[in-house]
Amino acid sequence: MEQNIPHQLVIRNKNGVYLCNMLAKTDEEMQLINQDGNVQLIVLENHIIMFNKQSIKLHDYKQQIKELEFTNLQNIHLTESKQHLIIIDKLDQQSFQLQILMFPSLEQKGINFNIKSFKREAWPILKYSSDDQYYFMIQNQKLHCYADNKCVYQTDIGNCDYFSVQPNTPKPLVVCYSLMDFNIKESYLKIVDINGKIKYEKKLHQTSDLEVIWSPNGQSLLINKGFHEDNTNKSYFGQNQVLFYDFPKNALRELPTYEGPIHHVEWSPSSKEFILLSGFMPSGAVMYDNTCKPLFEFGKDHKNKIIWGNGRFVMICGFGNLDGSIHIWDAKTLKQISNNKYKSASLCHWSPCSRYYVCAKVTPRMNVDNQYSLFDYHGKEIINRKFLELYDVQFRPSNIKFEERPPTPIKQVQQEPPKKQFIAFADNPLAQQMRAMKAGEGARVLQVDETFGKQSNNNYPPGYEPPKEKKKRVRKQKQQQQ
Repeated sequence: MEQNIPHQLVIRNKNGVYLCNMLAKTDEEMQLINQDGNVQLIVLENHIIMFNKQSIKLHDYKQQIKELEFTNLQNIHLTESKQHLIIIDKLDQQSFQLQILMFPSLEQKGINFNIKSFKREAWPILKYSSDDQYYFMIQNQKLHCYADNKCVYQTDIGNCDYFSVQPNTPKPLVVCYSLMDFNIKESYLKIVDINGKIKYEKKLHQTSDLEVIWSPNGQSLLINKGFHEDNTNKSYFGQNQVLFYDFPKNALRELPTYEGPIHHVEWSPSSKEFILLSGFMPSGAVMYDNTCKPLFEFGKDHKNKIIWGNGRFVMICGFGNLDGSIHIWDAKTLKQISNNKYKSASLCHWSPCSRYYVCAKVTPRMNVDNQYSLFDYHGKEIINRKFLELYDVQFRPSNIKFEERPPTPIKQVQQEPPKKQFIAFADNPLAQQMRAMKAGEGARVLQVDETFGKQSNNNYPPGYEPPKEKKKRVRKQKQQQQ
């Protein structure tokens, strides 16, 4: 390890919730926080929130500070500023109560709403602006904006049941949208400004899934739109499309992507660029700037997940039903740092300094072989711990401001030349070349206005050229005798 950084891990297993140093190897080095392991966690720098259907417990990593009891707690949400905690409790079969609590005191703010029903996929149904000056709700097909418990505006938005608030902006925009289902045959997208006026409105064709993706600074907006059916019969996953909202022109335009599904889109912490994984496997990973200009292609491989570190390091991974490969890149130099593989990974997190990461196999995704491993960014395994039942592993956030440093070169050790031995076909250089050819072209800088989604028709290994087409012989017509 480069330096002794005292990162801590929060571990939840069947015996409870624990806090330990990231280098801990035994259970004796773990500090018990809560004996109930069947709780959900919100891990913060100075506090940890543990909740289930009956209670909310607040702990400061030394002792429990406060506990609140509920009838049938459905969910909770901590605002971006970490000043308010939004909770929803089910009172009976036909009514819910939405409450706003001050954080970390957990005292009532005096704002309660009685709700007949809510969609879990739309949670939180009340959302604050980044500075907590405004909060928004949708009621009776109207978007309500409040400030100091007073209604600022009410705007009719029709059947739009979902919305997203612009982050890091004093007077945020609100993106409202609807999705097609048995009751709604058409979907709409509406952008409302702080005065309650609809700034932009568009009818979305064939939209059963939609994800609003704001950049961290709130100045750029992506929309990942999907439909569960594919009328062209090319894909089992349906149709996908990524749209970019141009603020100056007040218009949406489609991004160039590979043909096929959209696997993941993720902004960098600096908001200067984002990476998009698209296309049939092997998928293509492409970096765009904040104006959606394609900059760099990381090559085509079996990947479906992007995890940014502190802005310099980024993982491009193949999790889920893929082989668990992890490729780490330096986003500043656009050079690959390391390759690693962690099969059947359920979760993966960067450390606060982005020089380490943890991968884990947890229940219920994996009911056997539960464990977690700690790696450095070069892919070297530092710690591996196994559990009978492991539910969650997270890094505790740190208040230390880590500087962004380039990767440290690995010391190369001179090795003896390998002895001659039998080489299996899978490890044969020609087989490796053929697999590389099948996975597509390698990483490359994209040219201006380059169309990178076209596939090559050359299915021959590198170094082999397709046979030349034979020229057809054309008979000359005999000149007619006069």
